[in-house]
Amino acid sequence: MLKYLIKRLLFMIPLILGISILTFTIIHLAPGSPVDMVTSMNPDVDANAKARLYSLYGLDKPLYLQYWDWLKRIVTLNFGDSFKDGRPVINKIAERLPPTLLLNVLSLGLIFFFALVIGVSSAVRQNTLYDKSMTVFVFLGFSIPMFWLALLMMLLFGIILGILPISGMRSVNYDMLSTAGKIWDLISHLILPVFVSAFGGLAYLSRYSRSSMLEVIRQDYIRTARAKGLPENTVIYKHALRNVLIPIVTLLGLSLPALISGSVIFETIFSWPGIGRLAYEAIMSRDYPVILGVSIIATALTLTGNLLADLTYAYIDPRVRYK
Repeated sequence: MLKYLIKRLLFMIPLILGISILTFTIIHLAPGSPVDMVTSMNPDVDANAKARLYSLYGLDKPLYLQYWDWLKRIVTLNFGDSFKDGRPVINKIAERLPPTLLLNVLSLGLIFFFALVIGVSSAVRQNTLYDKSMTVFVFLGFSIPMFWLALLMMLLFGIILGILPISGMRSVNYDMLSTAGKIWDLISHLILPVFVSAFGGLAYLSRYSRSSMLEVIRQDYIRTARAKGLPENTVIYKHALRNVLIPIVTLLGLSLPALISGSVIFETIFSWPGIGRLAYEAIMSRDYPVILGVSIIATALTLTGNLLADLTYAYIDPRVRYK
């Protein structure tokens, strides 16, 4: 297992390097530049001033030299300074990363829990009214555009009913609240973005857990357990459930990239101060160092999540041995 872990960690290095090359090339091929964003609204800026800005940002060098300079810095975790405000990129990412991790971990936990509950209970009650109702419910969530659902939730709970905040992570008077008030304030701000994020990813995972459970409960060892007179709950939740978890854990690891990429949409809609919103703001302002920094961090988180999913897979299934 240790050798497998070391090999996977070493394999991440060329993968991250390749993604950084693609990202670096794409952002430089996109129309516009940081200099254009600064000078386009100022008619008094002449060609010499633009040339000085290009030199200041290092954009006057050939593309491969720009990438090499960036790569030498990133080895020491120096992501450079933001073109927008001059702050170190690593500091901006460090501020925005915890809210994004909080949002995604909660969403992933809800998806995993409710997908198993819905999938297993639907399989046990196959072709009943409950099973058909859950099928309609989860596919309704799969078919509804998440940005539209987010706007509806904001309108209903934030504007019409006025019971939940619709933007940000904290209220204006957060510092004046008691400890219990601060906790509830954070939870109330989390409810809508976590619900919308989890609702969209629930359908395919719950359907997969349902089909996996249907396959497992038809196995001979399940018939044997029932023939021995074991209670149905023991048969389902002790003998069958662990085998159902094996493919679910793999799919859960694969769903992490979608959650991280989806954070850009959710965090922008809900004004959540996370890394997704930071990426959106950087793209709009052509802030190359921030875009590259966010891309590398998101890639590292995705690869780490997939690695953890594989290790969990090996823990759940003792037959798996990585050599």
